Amino acid sequence: MPNTKGLKAYLLRVFDINEDELQKTLLLQLNIFLIVTTLLIVKPTINSIFLSELTAKALPIGYILTAIFAVVGSYFYDKALENLPLIKIITRTFLGSVLTLILFGIALNLHLGLSYLLYIPYVFIAIYGLLTTSQFWLFANMLYNAREAKRVFGFIGAGAIAGGIAGGYITSLLSLFMPSEDLLFVAAGLLFCCIPITRYLWRIEIIKHHSRFVTHKTTQNGQSPIKLIKQSHLLSLLGIVIGISVIVAKLVDYQYSHYASELIEDPEELTAFFGFWLSTLSVISLVIQLFFTKHIVGTFGVGKSLLWLPMGILFGSILLVFIPELWVIVIIKIADGSLKQSVNKAATELLVIPIPIDIKKKTKTFIDVVIDSIATGVAGFLLIFIINGLQLHRIYVSLLTIAFICTWIYFIFKVRKAYIRAFRNLLDTSHPKSNKEEEHKPELPVTSIINSIKRVFEQGTESQILHMLNRTLEQPDERFFTAIKGLLSHSSPKVKALAIENLYFLKKEDLSSTIEPLMYDPDQELTTNALRYIIHKNRKHPKAVFEKYVNSEDESIKNALLVSLSLEFQHKQKLLQKFEFETWLNKAIEEHQNSKDPVYKKNKILSILEAIGHSKLKKYDYILKTEFDNEDPEIANAAITNLGNFKSRDYIEAIVSQLSRKDTRTTAMQALKDYGPNIIEVLVQKTLHKDFSIDDAHFIPPVIESFASQQAVDGLIELIDTTEHAVTIAAIESLQHLKWKYPSLKIKDQFVVDKILDECHLYQSTLSSIHSQIILDFKEKNKQKDHSAIDDARRGLMRILEQRLDRQLHRIFKFLGIKYPPHEIEPILDIIINGEEEQRTNAIEFLDNVLDMHLKRELIPIAESVIITDKISEEMIQKLNLTVYSESECYKVLLQRHDIKIKHAVLYLIEKINQKKFIPLVDIVLNDQSKTVRQQAQNIREQLQALP
Repeated sequence: MPNTKGLKAYLLRVFDINEDELQKTLLLQLNIFLIVTTLLIVKPTINSIFLSELTAKALPIGYILTAIFAVVGSYFYDKALENLPLIKIITRTFLGSVLTLILFGIALNLHLGLSYLLYIPYVFIAIYGLLTTSQFWLFANMLYNAREAKRVFGFIGAGAIAGGIAGGYITSLLSLFMPSEDLLFVAAGLLFCCIPITRYLWRIEIIKHHSRFVTHKTTQNGQSPIKLIKQSHLLSLLGIVIGISVIVAKLVDYQYSHYASELIEDPEELTAFFGFWLSTLSVISLVIQLFFTKHIVGTFGVGKSLLWLPMGILFGSILLVFIPELWVIVIIKIADGSLKQSVNKAATELLVIPIPIDIKKKTKTFIDVVIDSIATGVAGFLLIFIINGLQLHRIYVSLLTIAFICTWIYFIFKVRKAYIRAFRNLLDTSHPKSNKEEEHKPELPVTSIINSIKRVFEQGTESQILHMLNRTLEQPDERFFTAIKGLLSHSSPKVKALAIENLYFLKKEDLSSTIEPLMYDPDQELTTNALRYIIHKNRKHPKAVFEKYVNSEDESIKNALLVSLSLEFQHKQKLLQKFEFETWLNKAIEEHQNSKDPVYKKNKILSILEAIGHSKLKKYDYILKTEFDNEDPEIANAAITNLGNFKSRDYIEAIVSQLSRKDTRTTAMQALKDYGPNIIEVLVQKTLHKDFSIDDAHFIPPVIESFASQQAVDGLIELIDTTEHAVTIAAIESLQHLKWKYPSLKIKDQFVVDKILDECHLYQSTLSSIHSQIILDFKEKNKQKDHSAIDDARRGLMRILEQRLDRQLHRIFKFLGIKYPPHEIEPILDIIINGEEEQRTNAIEFLDNVLDMHLKRELIPIAESVIITDKISEEMIQKLNLTVYSESECYKVLLQRHDIKIKHAVLYLIEKINQKKFIPLVDIVLNDQSKTVRQQAQNIREQLQALP
């Protein structure tokens, strides 16, 4: 028993298998071992007899016949899948294969002179090998999810390779004592053992545990495998990749068999040669499978792992062009045989993981058998009509192989993208757009930009016209004069006001007589713009206009006159004095204060605020600041905008204080932006020095982002190192927006990678600290003493550390959103934390295939550990390579962090523990930047020093 337990623990540890997976994994490994052992006994036997009787020239015809029978057989197989459970089909496949092997054994022992009838066992063994292994991997796919499959498929695949070793050596040894024909009976006996193993696994794992792949499925009856493959981009590319790989394998196999059959004439020696090399290749493959496949697939991902096999064959094929010798062919065969059944097989089987099981059942066998066989037939045609038909030299087989390998590599890159896209589709949690979003507004016919704009002015809706007027205001153009003039008769006061503002900058015609009547409109903005236009057009005699309207009884005109004067003469202080602007401003302020009419007061204060903002009279800034707190958002926003017009650094903090107010935030952000790019460094430094409240500070990054410049990027990078989590997250998000919206802006990739790795290490350190506190808490409870104060302090520290874990995770994924498209990366964290088990698995697998190797190594274990929320296990400690801190080490690490809240919590815990040995730790923060931390440390130090 101890030895059994030791072996079990060894398997679990070395091959990364969970205890509840061990039984089914070992049984599956045994099953594929028997399947491949059978194949490796039968294949050399049939091949040696076939080549001895018909020679290597018959191989191409064998390839073509295999393709024909596979296509015909696939039709009946597809019908069987629609009418019978998968377990019955697998069982009948095994039984039919056993009986067929027995019949072939009897026929060969009777020496009936089969001659060309040997094509029958040759075709059978080719299809048998494809069909049984395809069914096996389909069955295995039903028992594991993507992450489990990536861990255990390499170990299970080792059973196939071990079967190759056993089958090859059994063939070599038994051929010394019995005729080759009798080996078929041995193979039939071994294959029969697969039936009870498969039925047991089906009963225990599928029926008893209600496999998710069986209970959650959609029927695909009636749809042919070809149609289903065409509908799936991933399956289509997978079929192409497998087809090309088979053609290459057959070309290699043809060269290998051709050379061997020419040099070895005796059938028994040829059987032994094939058996020896198949087994030797299997030994190499087994070593790779057991000790390298998991790491290769885990490190390079599913897609890139597929490159190993073609690159190995490509190297050998190029070498064969220059050195056409048998040993070079053996090298190619070593690359083909060792990698095909290890790295390439595991990666290929993982490619179909994201395909739904009901589609997989109908398409996987078709791809593995029919496409494989058709590709075999294509290889046969190539050899018959191109190589043999044209009697080309063998070197052309190598050149043909090289051409196919290059195509193979191209499609591997394509299938990798499709694999990642398939997982992305599984994770897509976005909702369909609303009907409003899907509705497309009728587009105006575009004959030219000018005509299009004019057509908007003539036929557009109010919102379309306002949008276009704002655009033309940015760059006034006389060509739009007539069209804009026509808008003066529009029904909307907003359109008329904005049209007048545009006409203000156009000189084609003086429209004062047309615009003057609009001054009497109840809309204050329209009145102001109209009066300003008239003053502007009469700028040589402004006093006449002023005197005409100064005594008007219409309050809208009086307000408009005040604003218009401030606008027209905002940079001409002498003219403002000439018109006694301040006198009129003071009078307006007094009227506002004395009035009790809310509508009158609102219009009056809006005019006052705008007049102060344009005239930049600093002595009146108190009015602007006072109105910041006005409950009416329109007044508060007007005050912010006009204080911003001063462009004075003295007002930056006042404007920033309005960022936390939702209804003034947009205006405050625009006011800050209007300061110009020089404000970026001011905002960064004030944020770093904590001159702003945290509620306002985390809106600073979007303000900086709005400048969309390299200076903005550099400023945001500075903010990332702030101690405030909210500001850091906002800065990272702003960097994301800039990175993907303005590709010309430079954000160093290494900076992002370093930040992600820093956050990963910080996450691991936080986990280590929590683990340390859990152990200390457990030890104190066992002492059975009253430590309630210490317990409370320790729990408080642990709560903060757990909050920091969440923060660090969010920062990691925000940083990932800078390096990778954020719409793909950011939903992953929510799925990992809150999703169902299968969703989490798919999310982590998606990450595993997207991330760079150095990020994957650190981040994937963290992502996998997130789902373990109840405790920090020894398994987690090993997987994350966590440092196990002593009590003092834990406190030292935490006190050295730039986190004020953690420092306070650690110092409070040290105070409650009350032991003199912690004085050196307290000394670490005696000179901390935070005044409160320094004071707390000093008080605790004095307390500890007073201890005896």
